[in-house]
Amino acid sequence: MSRPLAPKGGNDNVMTPESLAAQIVSHFSPTGSILEPCRGEGAFFDAFCLQPEVTDIEWGEISQGRDFLTWDLGGTHYDWTITNPPWSQIRPFLRRAMEVSDNVVFLCLVNAFFMKARLRDMKEAEFGFKEIVFVKTPPRPWRKTGFQLGAPHIQRGYAGPVTFSSL
Repeated sequence: MSRPLAPKGGNDNVMTPESLAAQIVSHFSPTGSILEPCRGEGAFFDAFCLQPEVTDIEWGEISQGRDFLTWDLGGTHYDWTITNPPWSQIRPFLRRAMEVSDNVVFLCLVNAFFMKARLRDMKEAEFGFKEIVFVKTPPRPWRKTGFQLGAPHIQRGYAGPVTFSSL
């Protein structure tokens, strides 16, 4: 009997280890304004604070009253959205992230980006894959699934080659 990779209803709250968030942020070296829509315990947020080229950081966290999918950002546009989104809600998070930023990096199962509907959403929003970074699955409570965990980076207007790398 198979188990779902993410529970229904978006209650898939698995916190990113601080060391993994720091590695991802260091790898991409984001600059400018950053949006972290799923702050959780703050692993990515804290890593952004250590980046000298980051000029502004905004965060969301549903448990603190800032639901990324319904939150009025007041027309603000960000250079980067980097997060570990709820895996059961990848598509709506991806659509919203592409609306409000030029670069999107999600810590997720890499295959989540290769669903036909998500690829169509990316094409319609004029985003292309720039890099896919493979990462090791952290220890529990992260589940071993047999699917590769990664941090795909998509960028508005990008149509060049895709780089594959590992942390």
